[in-house]
Amino acid sequence: MTLDDLILQIEVEKAMAVQRRDTATAAVKRILSRAQAEGRDYLTPDEDDAMKAESEKRERATADIKGIDAKLTRARQAQADEARIEADQAQRRAGAQPNGRAFEETIGGRRSGPADTGPRWVRRTDDKPAVVARGQRFADHTIVSEYAARRAMQDQHIVGHHGSLGEMVRAMSTTSGSALVPTVWAGNIIDRARNQSRVLQAGAQVVPMDAKTVQIGRLAGDPTAAFRAEGSLIAASDPTFDNVTLEAKTMSALVVGSLEWFQDAENVDEVVSNAIAQAMATELDRQALFGGLTTGGEVGATGFNATFPTPPNPRGVLATLLAVASSSVLGSGANGTAITGATPWNEILDTIFTVRQYNEEPNAILWNAKMAQKLAKTYDTTGQPLTMAPDVAGLERYITNQIPSFTQGTATGTATDVFVGDWTQLLVGQRLDVTIQTLTERYAEYGQVGIVAHWRGDVALARPRAFSVYRYLIGA
Repeated sequence: MTLDDLILQIEVEKAMAVQRRDTATAAVKRILSRAQAEGRDYLTPDEDDAMKAESEKRERATADIKGIDAKLTRARQAQADEARIEADQAQRRAGAQPNGRAFEETIGGRRSGPADTGPRWVRRTDDKPAVVARGQRFADHTIVSEYAARRAMQDQHIVGHHGSLGEMVRAMSTTSGSALVPTVWAGNIIDRARNQSRVLQAGAQVVPMDAKTVQIGRLAGDPTAAFRAEGSLIAASDPTFDNVTLEAKTMSALVVGSLEWFQDAENVDEVVSNAIAQAMATELDRQALFGGLTTGGEVGATGFNATFPTPPNPRGVLATLLAVASSSVLGSGANGTAITGATPWNEILDTIFTVRQYNEEPNAILWNAKMAQKLAKTYDTTGQPLTMAPDVAGLERYITNQIPSFTQGTATGTATDVFVGDWTQLLVGQRLDVTIQTLTERYAEYGQVGIVAHWRGDVALARPRAFSVYRYLIGA
């Protein structure tokens, strides 16, 4: 679907929502007019029920229009960004330098677009696309494909000799050693991890890293406007730019299996690839959310038996907010915050609107299964499930149990954290190589073989105020 098609689709969606709102408004007016024509200053029970139903329809339609307007704004900004990029590229091909302001706005990349596009991040060093597009294979990204071309002869020898990752692991299962996984197989593992990671499903952007450190342009401050007296000086108010710096760190995943299984299993390739990808995705979610946290002090309880100091861990969403945007971290009560049965969505709404107060637009909520269960089991006095608040319903919601439940004061084993954000502003750096290592002696007495996969990368928030966290909310 092109951006023009998307904009047309959103405009049709808005027109339908406006029609629903206007129809409900007209129905309310008819009810009131009928009572007035009959000289009544009250509504009959049937009219009262109809009035409530039509008013709820109008409120839902109004909320829908607000959300659709936000989507339309992002889509139109995406269209404008795309036009600027195409114009700059045309100028480059013609040998001209792009307009400085337009070029800087492009590399700043600030655009909260639809989930299938995201911000247009560009590398500062060579102007190449910085992130893997939604739906694009990791191996198809420009940086990765160029790297694969340079390694083609070496990879071809390994692929030709073993045929598949599973066969290479099977050959390595009889001796301790390590090997660099050919790019075509490494890309498959990375894509599997992308499909299983909740932060990536929510919209986080994968940045292929062909060096230990990669810098991406970021819009750090928006321009401002001001009224002035006739003939007075016009104050300069340019946007400011800096860099998001990704510096590779190492994460290792261990998979243990019996020697017989490695030797005999027909689907060893599928199982090994999935096991490594799952381990990588799980740890990536945890680090993207909680990396950089330690117990005590400002951070408080974490719900983990381990700490994640940086280095060697990356600094994730919560640690970044605590460091540079602490007012975007809500809750943190000594005994947690209990959800009120009559108003169960208030804390979630506070978290959503904290993001919006900084002119950002969140696209998804991440919480654990117990919190989702707690909110799903809220009922009115007649036992009917409470309707989800429109601003919550308008966001994607993902469950990840890498967000733990833990004890906070008197909240024994029930306190948890809820994350809200524009997840396209979370950048996940991914080094191009994946290394595997076999451990045969460590597990020899059990007749087992350990396979360690080493992943290198980093996590960074492009715009910290695009995120908010409610801490110690009491779930199920």
